[in-house]
Amino acid sequence: MKIIAAVMAVLAVIYFFPAFMSRTDEINGATRESAYRSAIAVKRYLPTDERITFDTAFGLLDKLKAAEGPEAFAAAVDGLKPEEVIELAKREVNIKIATGDPAFKEYSSWEDMLRKLAAGSTPEGKKAGKAESVPLRQSERTGRPQ
Repeated sequence: MKIIAAVMAVLAVIYFFPAFMSRTDEINGATRESAYRSAIAVKRYLPTDERITFDTAFGLLDKLKAAEGPEAFAAAVDGLKPEEVIELAKREVNIKIATGDPAFKEYSSWEDMLRKLAAGSTPEGKKAGKAESVPLRQSERTGRPQ
């Protein structure tokens, strides 16, 4: 009986060990899809503020590298840690800003872009750019009691 319990304990350890010890901190850039899957796994261990910055950097790199070719993005992020992905995106965006790219003309730097994107995603930032919302119904219903 003790042997069966020991065998079951060993099998349980072997079964659950990969689930608890599979923490990764690098992007697997074999393909674009695997890069996105590993980015999701890497984000789990980042603080909230860094997750937002990482998401922005990762998405921007995908968009910027898409012009270079279908596998340029995966090759660019392969083996990078989250901090390195953010630095690469920062470098790429600052180059685009310096060259006067029309997509980045409203930003003066990486930090300015993050600040403006963050302000645009908050309810206060959305209201600041728009006029007061118009009610859905502006007419009165005549002939019916109010």
